[in-house]
Amino acid sequence: MIRSLLQIFFILFIFRYAGAQVPGLPIQAQEPLGMSGQVTDAGNGNPLQFAQVALSKSTTGTVTNEDGRYFLALPANASGDTLVISYLGYETVKLAVSGMTGETVRISLKQKEVNLNEVEVVALTPEEVMRRMFNRIPDNYGTDSLLLTAFYRSQKFTGKKLAEYSEAIVEDLKAGYFDQKTIKDVKATAERSNKTQLVKGRVVSDTNLVNSMGEVGKMAGCLGCIFATDMIEQNFRTMFNEEVFRFYTYKMEELSGPEGGKIYHISFDQADKKIKGFRGEMYIDGGSFALIKIICKPSFLGYDKYEKGKARRTYFINNTNGWVADMPLQDLTILYSKRPGGWSLSTIRQEQWITFTLPSSGQKILLGYKNDLVVTDVTRDPVKVRNFRGDKKAGVKQRWDQLVGNADEEFWGSFNYLPVEESLKKAIGEIKN
Repeated sequence: MIRSLLQIFFILFIFRYAGAQVPGLPIQAQEPLGMSGQVTDAGNGNPLQFAQVALSKSTTGTVTNEDGRYFLALPANASGDTLVISYLGYETVKLAVSGMTGETVRISLKQKEVNLNEVEVVALTPEEVMRRMFNRIPDNYGTDSLLLTAFYRSQKFTGKKLAEYSEAIVEDLKAGYFDQKTIKDVKATAERSNKTQLVKGRVVSDTNLVNSMGEVGKMAGCLGCIFATDMIEQNFRTMFNEEVFRFYTYKMEELSGPEGGKIYHISFDQADKKIKGFRGEMYIDGGSFALIKIICKPSFLGYDKYEKGKARRTYFINNTNGWVADMPLQDLTILYSKRPGGWSLSTIRQEQWITFTLPSSGQKILLGYKNDLVVTDVTRDPVKVRNFRGDKKAGVKQRWDQLVGNADEEFWGSFNYLPVEESLKKAIGEIKN
């Protein structure tokens, strides 16, 4: 039985936090020393979101925001390292780090020209490519525990108005990667993995707007919930698991990789109207068969199935019970990258908008959120992993502002963070005013 789409959609609400404004909180953190800049398309000058910016000899890295901007805090021994900037469909750029500390580095990437001589005739079916990807999960991502350091940004909306903005540095312990074949495997992963610790954070919140969202706005959840959307870790009965191939349709093309080799590009959609499934696309490395990127959206073929069951769950919003959620409009994008030691989670972006209706009056309200998680460092050091004291219960009964406390501007100079886009700066300022 395929995991309920409704369950997946609304588990994403669990880790949303509500809270009051922190007095005196500035809109943007003090700019720390390091390397910052922008990554754009060399052809049209457009910013490239989610471009990977990393050090070749280190596990340190980050990605660009919606404006193509990035900040990378460099380790003390990074002067002899190489900065690697990559983006799917574009040529990779490598730059010497020496002399660039404290500089603004703007990089233009050229689109990768597909050389037909480099791209072989498709010899594998999409099902066989995904089968190999699934079976190689332990080899590519590692069975040993690893510790992730990540920047987490969360935005909550009523209508199109920003109601709450929060950001934090979070550490998360993953208990290794396995190809899950049974429910027992799923339970074992859930029990051992994603023990999380909040390092530092801050929040700006419009209390009245958040309160108007009722239980949706006030939900508090564990800090590790966003890490649990890692589809390589939680891979049981996903669209790339052989058990559900019969419920989906797949199309595949072969692309030339940024540094040679090939990438398998697979598009998918549900084929059975009796389920609530996904549509989207995934990119798989042709050499290692590691998943590079996956995009998931609700399939329109599941609309009727969703409509028949939506009234079973009602919500308390605007001081009134009985609100019903329409089919969510969700976009989930997950990226993975290869760092020293193996492949690992790189970025999670979630955006969801839901229209709630009050049947007794016909009144409607639009609620939404955006979440960005950027893994900025990965360690498999057994000593660090063993000494880590994360807690799966952290944040379950606490609001976000109760977790993060007051802002500490000097703190941000030691960690990578995602720069705030110009449009977001304005929206945060309106909350403060």
